[in-house]
Amino acid sequence: MAGTREKPAAKAGTEKKQRTDKKAGAEKKHRTDKKTGAEKNPSAEKPRSEKKAARSASEAVDFPRGGASGLTPLEFREVSRQAEQEVLFSDGVTGDQSDKKRRLPETADAPKKHKKKSKKAAGSTVQLPEDERVNLVESLSLKKLSKGALVLGCIASIEELELRVSLPNGLLGTVPITSISPELTALVEKAAEAADDSDDAMDVDGSDDDPLDLKTRFFIGQYVKCAIADLPADQSVASGKKKKSKSAPRLELTLIPEEINGRIDPDDICEGVIVTASVKSVEDRGYVLTTGISGNKISAFLPTSEAQAWIDRWMPQVTELKPGQLVEAAVTSVSDDRRSLRMTIDPAVVSQATVKDTYKTMASVQPGQLVSATVMKAWDRGLSLRFMGFYDCSADLNGLGMPAARSKADVEKKYPLGKVVPVRVLYVSLTAAGKVIIVSRMPHVLAFKPRPALTGYELPAAAHLASDKAHSDISAAANEKGKIDKMWPIPYGTVLDDCIVLSVVGTIGLALQVPATKAVTAFAKVAQLAEEDEPAPKLNKYSGPFHVGTRHRARVVGYDAIDAVVRVSLRPSMVNEKFLTIDDVYPGAAVNGTIKVFRENGVKITISSTLHGFIHKQHLADVALKHPELQFKAGKQIACRILKVLHEQR
Repeated sequence: MAGTREKPAAKAGTEKKQRTDKKAGAEKKHRTDKKTGAEKNPSAEKPRSEKKAARSASEAVDFPRGGASGLTPLEFREVSRQAEQEVLFSDGVTGDQSDKKRRLPETADAPKKHKKKSKKAAGSTVQLPEDERVNLVESLSLKKLSKGALVLGCIASIEELELRVSLPNGLLGTVPITSISPELTALVEKAAEAADDSDDAMDVDGSDDDPLDLKTRFFIGQYVKCAIADLPADQSVASGKKKKSKSAPRLELTLIPEEINGRIDPDDICEGVIVTASVKSVEDRGYVLTTGISGNKISAFLPTSEAQAWIDRWMPQVTELKPGQLVEAAVTSVSDDRRSLRMTIDPAVVSQATVKDTYKTMASVQPGQLVSATVMKAWDRGLSLRFMGFYDCSADLNGLGMPAARSKADVEKKYPLGKVVPVRVLYVSLTAAGKVIIVSRMPHVLAFKPRPALTGYELPAAAHLASDKAHSDISAAANEKGKIDKMWPIPYGTVLDDCIVLSVVGTIGLALQVPATKAVTAFAKVAQLAEEDEPAPKLNKYSGPFHVGTRHRARVVGYDAIDAVVRVSLRPSMVNEKFLTIDDVYPGAAVNGTIKVFRENGVKITISSTLHGFIHKQHLADVALKHPELQFKAGKQIACRILKVLHEQR
């Protein structure tokens, strides 16, 4: 019995030992886990006071007290410019979700997160250091223009009631006679009031000459600053169908000094600034000018001696400037109270006028101004530059005179990083969408001359424009109605037999070398490489009928005065056209025509794609016809002889 009683006691001792071992193991495991957690997170053992101090320090970094920035005005302007560049070049990506939160200072013990690099971001300008961010290369086009922007133009033709202005990149603009100057507008209104009396209308200013004759106030090739007054409406919006137009769309421009100079800060007016001004009145010793700066509160005076050189060089047929005439004048001195300016229009002085002081505001930057710019970055499409230390600008390949450049290396070779070069401002647009300044390095633009060097193709009148000497027959030839194209470096319609393809400009067209001259280059749009009823060819610089190095016959169909680029066509029908211009026909010439429409007084015919004619009903046959409409139907080919050429209705 005794042996059986000892078994429960042994069993109880065993259970007690198991409970003790289990409790000791749990305590040991707890201590081990606690130690391991402390090693993984050392900050967990930090006292609460240290955590509070660290949090206060981070808040002090993110939310500094006080309103003073402690920056000088120059440092503040630099910081503002850098912030503006960040906004302009931002691509909308600000980082991952952690960037949106308040960032704490990184410590040595804090784990670092490795962000995955984006190949796209690595090659974009957004990733450049703040002091190296530059504007991308901009090329003017109709879609990129903005209303109110300023652009430098060259007068291409002078009509009775308007001026036609050639703009960069082949753009065209028109200036109505009422958008030239306030003085000329007053003369137009006065002439309109006296329109009932022909004598008064022809003698508004007391002379026998027409006071509204624009040919006595402007010359072909004259540089003018223009403000874009209106952009051409999109025809596809109104009609639902896009209409094809053979002529380039034209912009409506204004030359009124107040529209051009109204944004200039009076404090930025200094020696060397080129200002658009109109002649307000003619005095004994000079001319009082209207500048439009600060609402015409600043007066300007042009001495007679400072105007005579310009008259002798460009308009020798006149003896003095006329009221309402527009000039580009350089400031020679500013009064102490900054309320009066002394000006000059001497071509030698204006072409070299350079601003020495830094503009306080970008709004004072004007087209036509000569500045020194530093090369910031080279691209395959041009250069990014910076002038006055703050203002970024760009020049495309046309503005650099390098339309044949094939790669970025070609641009870098001529314009290495950091090189300082003179440039002339062509375009200034300051809008909420962005600030764009485009400049040019073309030699004739830098020299403020209407023409590049001689080509050997031009007529004598056009050759005079490329000369530095004054000639008495320049204005007479330039202002002769119907002779506008004679002022081109290569006259309209000239056939160039051996043009070499220099480069393929994307899908836009071809840059070609003109035979026997390097003063100008030729450009053919892709639409001018094939007939209208044929598909446009695909361009490739290594293969195909228009690869680099191939030779073609071309015909001159246009000229861009600012870029010194001759527009050509490679269409066989255009190159082989016998009667392209009105100068190709003459009285007595036998031609073949196609009847376009029959009218009661005669028949209208088409001689070529550019020339039309009219046959009076008396010259349709030797005898009177009872039903001439049955014999002369539209589309019929007829042979005829030219009786008279109407050059004034070209």
